[in-house]
Amino acid sequence: MSAGADPAVRVAGAGFRYARGTAGDLAAEGVSGISFELAPGTVTLLCGASGSGKTTALRMLNGLVPQFHRGELTGEVTVAGDTVPTRPLHEAGRTTGMVFQNPRTGFFTDAVLAELAFGSENLGADRDTTVARVRAAAAATGVTGLLGRGLGGLSGGQTQQVAFAAAIAAEPPVLLLDEPSSNLSAEAIGRLRRLIAEQRAAGRAIVVAEHRLHFLRDLVDQVLYFREGRIERRFDGESFFALDEATRRDLGLRRLTAPDRPAPPAPPAEAAGTGLELHSVRFGYRGRPVLDIDRVAFPAGRITALTGPNGCGKTTLARIICGLADPARGGEIRLAGRRLRAAARARASYIVMQDVGRQLFADTVAGEVTLGLDRAAAAAVDVDGLLAELDLAGLQGRHPQSLSGGQRQRLVLASALAQDKRVHILDEPTSGVGRAHLEAIAARMRALADAGAVVVVVTHDEELIEACADHEVHLPAVNRVAGAGAAD
Repeated sequence: MSAGADPAVRVAGAGFRYARGTAGDLAAEGVSGISFELAPGTVTLLCGASGSGKTTALRMLNGLVPQFHRGELTGEVTVAGDTVPTRPLHEAGRTTGMVFQNPRTGFFTDAVLAELAFGSENLGADRDTTVARVRAAAAATGVTGLLGRGLGGLSGGQTQQVAFAAAIAAEPPVLLLDEPSSNLSAEAIGRLRRLIAEQRAAGRAIVVAEHRLHFLRDLVDQVLYFREGRIERRFDGESFFALDEATRRDLGLRRLTAPDRPAPPAPPAEAAGTGLELHSVRFGYRGRPVLDIDRVAFPAGRITALTGPNGCGKTTLARIICGLADPARGGEIRLAGRRLRAAARARASYIVMQDVGRQLFADTVAGEVTLGLDRAAAAAVDVDGLLAELDLAGLQGRHPQSLSGGQRQRLVLASALAQDKRVHILDEPTSGVGRAHLEAIAARMRALADAGAVVVVVTHDEELIEACADHEVHLPAVNRVAGAGAAD
């Protein structure tokens, strides 16, 4: 920052503790004593383990704490000249645009076009200005083709792209991005990188909270490493991406360079005998084709990565496999040679959804693990052991929705592990998790496969594929899989 220039963001000695329950008792979780400044035209990376305080720090900058999430805020938080705690929350759009870890939680409308226009309209911009901003934001993010779509019918990756478009459409001086690469394909991550570079060049201050790090090389000006609610270490971008492997692993960070892996082989044709086999599976939404699969097999006792570009139908296929949807007439799904209808597929399988918030129903973490099991089955589950393996020890009494995004992801995985199912589908299970948790999730999936289950992981995460996948089935953009190996 040049001498005399005002920072876009100034945080001085700030802390926040969340209020719990109707009594408003203050929790230990949050952040404390954090200080930093952001200059216009710079990128700041927040990194550290899930639950270390990164999302709370972002919420401090857009006013969601303490005005939406109740609790006690201390210290000074100033964004674009506004004192955030005293600014009306509806004014936040003038200074910040936010992409949430779960983008759907930040939407105000039910249609892509309306969502992109919302920020400008809410701030009183005229029609011509709003239209120009929407067109520019849609073109920049590659969502022009989605402008006529509803938000509810988008894939996770498409939702992420729309959220970014909405964040930049009102042209705020500060952008806050919480795990923006989660659920994005390699192509979409490349587009995200270009967008961040363009927004930086336009003079915006950008804060990125991320676990997937390699795509930010040569973009980041400063790095704030969080541990247990505090900023423990600070780096400039060059020194951070020059960290040696031992230091990187000690800090619990993911790769600083992109994985360079050979693709796992396609499942062998003979895998269908004991595993899952799909024939003539076709599906569409309101006349729009989504899936066209001649045949594909997912072997038992193996981990198969289901990959493909955003919007190609991966999550739809996962829903069909586990009985939440049915293919068009003529489609057939067999498990160990036996044809299964939707109800039987639902009984035989368990899915960890992309948006795990939709799967949390209990009022405690411990209760969530065994939810749906009968008394005898629940008693046989080592709840404390499962939670400890997934770094959730000590959280048994917490409400599931009070956890961080990565913690909720691992809690639903713990619930899946407690179920005695023959097919396990995990949809982007490592979005929002760091290296140690990725390795723990990979190990638990391996244990499921070793026990004889069919394990299918829907993912764009190259590090996860490298860590555990035995086979890969790729759904191409044209949504047609011709044989067991699925080629582009």
